[in-house]
Amino acid sequence: MTKVLIVDDNAIVRAGLQAVLGRVDTVTETLEAEDAFTALEAAATHSPDIILLDVSMPPGRSGLDILPELVGNASVIMLTSMQDPALIRQALDAGARGYLVHGQLGVTEVAGAIETCRHGGLVLGREAADVVLHPSDADLPNPLRERLTEREAEILGLAADGLSNAEIATRLFLSERTVKNYLNAAYPKIDVHNRSEAVSAWLGRGQGR
Repeated sequence: MTKVLIVDDNAIVRAGLQAVLGRVDTVTETLEAEDAFTALEAAATHSPDIILLDVSMPPGRSGLDILPELVGNASVIMLTSMQDPALIRQALDAGARGYLVHGQLGVTEVAGAIETCRHGGLVLGREAADVVLHPSDADLPNPLRERLTEREAEILGLAADGLSNAEIATRLFLSERTVKNYLNAAYPKIDVHNRSEAVSAWLGRGQGR
C-alpha cells in the first residue's frame, strides 16, 4: 500500500489531486504541503512512498530546489503545468522518477504512474518523453529565465507554447487579469514592450538581449 505526499502551492490543485487519489485503490494515505518548507517537514515526519511535486511554488524555494533533498527517501513525480524542456531535463537529472503535466491525467493515469514508481519505473508524459528520446539545444536553460520570477517565467513559457491568457489562467488556476499582470511585469525585465516581442525573445532564447 502507498502513502502519497502532494506538494503544490495551489489549494485547488491539491484538492483535485486528493479527490483523484481517493479513487486509487493502492493509495492508503494522502498528505499535503503548500510550500517547500512544509514539504520537507512532511517528508521527514511521515516518510511518504511517492511525492507529487510542483515545479513552481512562489515565493520561496521551488520544487526543483528541494528535489535533491527528497529523492533519497521517496519516489518523486514532478506534477506541474510547466513544459519547458530545460526544466524537464533538470528535474530528471536531479533524480525525479517522473514528469507529468496537469490536464493530461485522470484516475487511470495517476494510478498507473504511482504503480510504475512503486516498482522503480520512470513515468514520463508526452513532453518529458520527447526530451528523453530527442535531446536538443532546447533542453538547455533559457537565459531569460534568470531575469524573471518563477511565475513570470512559467507564464511566459506557456505563452510561447501558444496558449492564450484564458488558457494559461485555466491551467494555472489564476484569473486572466493576474496572467496579464505577470506578463506586463515580465516585459521590461527582458527588454520588450508587448506579448509578441516577449514570445519572440523567449523562443529566440534571449539572443542579442
